[in-house]
Amino acid sequence: MESTISVNGINISLKQAGTGPDMILIHGIFASKEIMNPLFDYYRKSYHVISYDVRGHGKSDKPEKFDLDDYADDLKEIINELNLDKPIVIGLSMGSYIALKTAEKYPTILSKIILLGTRGQGEISLMQKAAEENNGNGNIDLKEMGKLISRRVYAPDTTPEDVANFYNGNRSEVELTNDERKNVYASLSHYDMVSDAKKVQIPVLILVGEYDGINPPEESIKVHEMLPTSQLEIIEGAGHIAYLEKKSEVIESIDSFIE
Repeated sequence: MESTISVNGINISLKQAGTGPDMILIHGIFASKEIMNPLFDYYRKSYHVISYDVRGHGKSDKPEKFDLDDYADDLKEIINELNLDKPIVIGLSMGSYIALKTAEKYPTILSKIILLGTRGQGEISLMQKAAEENNGNGNIDLKEMGKLISRRVYAPDTTPEDVANFYNGNRSEVELTNDERKNVYASLSHYDMVSDAKKVQIPVLILVGEYDGINPPEESIKVHEMLPTSQLEIIEGAGHIAYLEKKSEVIESIDSFIE
């Protein structure tokens, strides 16, 4: 199920399972393909699902310099290498930026995109901004990252025990170094999916948790307003990774959109 392919001169770690229409899952910043497991395990029953470690993350190569265009180019080449037929793409947070940028840069290679906890542009990663607010230097050790996640990512009534259960089996065995984290931060310097939004002609579903503290609902509303082919849903009682807290509601929305 898990393998490595070479695209654009780097090695990308991915896993795939199932048969049917093609679907690609893209994780968020500092995460890995494992965080997408709840959706991977559900959709593998009726789709050919691919989940991969974005460059700079997980078991994939970690070059020193890359940006959002590189992420989009990687996705295009993954589609080519695996001979996929206009896949549906589900992107979480940074993964949603990659999905949207790819739809803008390569308008004909995707069929539909689902953006989870998204925004249209920014000067720096919102995780970086939160880190700088937290300790002043942008470096986050694992303990501090856990505190940050609890404050910004999850709904108020989500307990530490809930969070532990969410990540049980859904976390990469690879931990990024501070230098690797800084390289990822740099990849989202002055990112922009607004300027070319008019190029997106495929259907777009935007899902955002009511309590998303990284990319709040107002940011998803802005993206919705700039994409004439989009529909927006706010998931009540959920935070930034809405499918961890409200899995059935998120899947129901995605299924309805896809079908």
